[in-house]
Amino acid sequence: MKIFISILLILSSIFGFEYNLKPKKITEDVYCFFGKLENINKQNAGNIVNSCFVQTKEGFVVIDSGPTYDYASQAYVQMQKIAKLPVKYVIVTHDHDDHWQGNSFYKSKGALLIGPRTYEQNVIAGMQTRMERILGKELYGKTKIVPLDTVVDDNLTLTLGESTFQIKQLTNIAHTKGDLIVYLKEQNVLFAGDLVFNERLTSLRDGSIIGSLEALKKIDAYHAKVIIGGHGSKVDANTTVTLKRYLSQMKKEILEAQDNDIGMEEINKKVTMPNFAEMKLYNVLHKRNVLDAYKELEMMEDDE
Repeated sequence: MKIFISILLILSSIFGFEYNLKPKKITEDVYCFFGKLENINKQNAGNIVNSCFVQTKEGFVVIDSGPTYDYASQAYVQMQKIAKLPVKYVIVTHDHDDHWQGNSFYKSKGALLIGPRTYEQNVIAGMQTRMERILGKELYGKTKIVPLDTVVDDNLTLTLGESTFQIKQLTNIAHTKGDLIVYLKEQNVLFAGDLVFNERLTSLRDGSIIGSLEALKKIDAYHAKVIIGGHGSKVDANTTVTLKRYLSQMKKEILEAQDNDIGMEEINKKVTMPNFAEMKLYNVLHKRNVLDAYKELEMMEDDE
């Protein structure tokens, strides 16, 4: 395995990592690349995220540019096979770095970058990102941090060709403090970013269990025919169901434990939720999620 990884890194430094991206057609004009249900590592070169694009008569709109410059450049090649059109806009759904580090490639192609205020606040030119730290110099390659052209504080409506993109922040904090959704009313398609996970667990490290449940309720209120999350390949109208069930059960069990004076040092023995143990990254994320939710719910009770 060590020899394989060494060979991979040598080849990557010469030719760049080959992501083997294959777009899946979701609707007439909507396509997505679906990432692996894993944590970031050198073997996947950060390809753990969903990156989508919408074709219009005037050009493409990308929703989340992916983990690296090379990823974005390879995604662009696949777009050009569909239509010889420019990428006009890139919309960043939130500031976690697996979602936006292809920005510098699209910027080099003349695209305008749109994203939340938290990107402007938390993404600093020259900083070492988690992606760079894990992948290393060779796999990170030409990836650079670039500023947004337009910052969304609450909502923004963007029209390109005959398509209208409604960009909106649903809650003050959910997965992060700056999550944006993108809604295509004409096609009844909603891009939820990391407000929606399926086939693997979410992470509450930068967010809120209460805010996440509120955001999911608001997403369901759109009655979208297609809901595309930030991780996982399910895209039908019921995409939110599993995550809602996971968070709702966790909230209920933690509140019951707190009522019975079970402290944080014991909570992970109580709230194991084995019915979700088969989901990807359960062993990596569930215990941390329980601790984060416990602290939030405890503070909520203290405030009452």
